[in-house]
Amino acid sequence: MNILAIETATEYCSVALQAGSDVISRHQHAPREHASLLLPWVEQLLAEAGLSLNQVDAIAYGRGPGSFTSLRLGIGVVQGLAFGADIGVTGISSLAALAQSSAMLEAGRLLLIATDARMQEVFSASYRVTDEGVVAAETGESVGPPQQILIPPGPCFGLGNGFSVYREALVDRLGQQLLEFDADCWPDARSVIRLASAAAGRGELDSPEQALPRYIRNQVAHKPAGT
Repeated sequence: MNILAIETATEYCSVALQAGSDVISRHQHAPREHASLLLPWVEQLLAEAGLSLNQVDAIAYGRGPGSFTSLRLGIGVVQGLAFGADIGVTGISSLAALAQSSAMLEAGRLLLIATDARMQEVFSASYRVTDEGVVAAETGESVGPPQQILIPPGPCFGLGNGFSVYREALVDRLGQQLLEFDADCWPDARSVIRLASAAAGRGELDSPEQALPRYIRNQVAHKPAGT
């Protein structure tokens, strides 16, 4: 299959294209530059693969949780491309994509994701690596203070920039269950394709208007008292 993927849940921007058995991509740590990068990257990847957008079978996207602004921007691009070319879409958890992007993938390992959600909170979830090298959800997505992060069911490896921003709180909370962590790990569009390919191959796709972000929470910033 030919699958285009876009991931914009964090300050790391990523686009990938699976053309048959080959996957090519563009990615960059680019806070506030997603809008200027996405469409040129899509055009570059299609040209490199020798494909038109009409030859793409599905568009996969990181649905969050993550930054409200960059998620809206990325999913707006997904909807525009999908509507224009009449392509089905499929959303993938950005926390799962981060886990799948890790260098710590090893069958049986438990990976705990913690990304900075601002407002002194983290987005979190845990995943088990299957024998096929694909992550499967162990606990659901949640948001809350790092001091209250859900403790996973066993020794785990930590991933995500939450382990940089809230290192002390997370290390104290997890104790000896935390074997090691990698704070410089981000969701990648190549991993979005890896996680979406099975569903796309079965034709389990949504219509473009069903491409929606998953925020987990509605509040995006603290409001001043009295407002």
